[in-house]
Amino acid sequence: MTHDGTVLLTGATGGIGSAIARALLDAGYRVLAVVRDPSHLGALGSLDERCGADDATGPGGRAHKAIGSGLPGAVDEIARPGGPTEEAAGPGEPTEQGTSSVGLTEQAAGSSGPGAVDDIARLGEITPMAANLPWPGMMTPATPSAGATPTGVTIVVADLARPETLATALPDIGELDAFVHCAGIAEVAATADSPVELWRDTFNVNVVSAAELLRLLLPALRRRRGRVVLINAAPGLSPRGWPAYAASKAALRELGDAVRAEEDPHGIRVTTIYPGGTATELLRKVRADFGSPYDPDQCLRPSTVAALVLTALTTSPDAHLTELSVGSAG
Repeated sequence: MTHDGTVLLTGATGGIGSAIARALLDAGYRVLAVVRDPSHLGALGSLDERCGADDATGPGGRAHKAIGSGLPGAVDEIARPGGPTEEAAGPGEPTEQGTSSVGLTEQAAGSSGPGAVDDIARLGEITPMAANLPWPGMMTPATPSAGATPTGVTIVVADLARPETLATALPDIGELDAFVHCAGIAEVAATADSPVELWRDTFNVNVVSAAELLRLLLPALRRRRGRVVLINAAPGLSPRGWPAYAASKAALRELGDAVRAEEDPHGIRVTTIYPGGTATELLRKVRADFGSPYDPDQCLRPSTVAALVLTALTTSPDAHLTELSVGSAG
């Protein structure tokens, strides 16, 4: 079944985030991907696994040029309304993390070095956009015809570690079908080793940015009686060894509960997903930091979490999936 609509996604270049982007595109959605650094768009290059054509016509009849073997029209434009600013990514046991002022490691798959331009080129033609570009018309979803290229990804450059800048970084959005928050920082550090910068950056990316984006996007979501999906931590997460991360995920759960109750009269559905350990490079690093074994065959696949996101977005309007918790079968 093909779905038409627009989804704003944070953390789109991480292991799980890129899987969500792929699933949304396959389902026919248009994706607004919030990233801090376009040089990490190489992670979305995995989208080219499905297509090899050189050219395609995107939504609204706009022609998109694919360079190399990239997905035609996978990236339509880069929006820079507020200037360069964060990308983080998807979760597993933790969520994929972005770079912070305390030197957190960038775990997003993709290049940030000399090959970054090539990574971007693989995705398709990228056209910088001015802040006053008429987004409402651009965002009108088109229903793809049979066999057509999936709707594309529009990159919105914004810094989730600086949530006070999001109001100017986001373009005007008239209507929005869904918001998926899959960005996060997951640093293994005990309380004694966690400076205030770590606490600040972790909460800003994991929770405060989600709250601010919701504040900004709720009018557009209300117009479509939209869906909100918040990717949280693994069920039964222990706070020992990473209190900032664990506390931020507890706060994200409370944010979801509050918005669910507040926005129910407007028809907005809010789902919090608690995925178990998911096979990503970040989980490999986190397990190593904790001195625990990492076996990807014993973990969830990122595509499994992405499928749960689609379930939350496409459930019948008479149902409200408030929470989804899933562990690995291994």
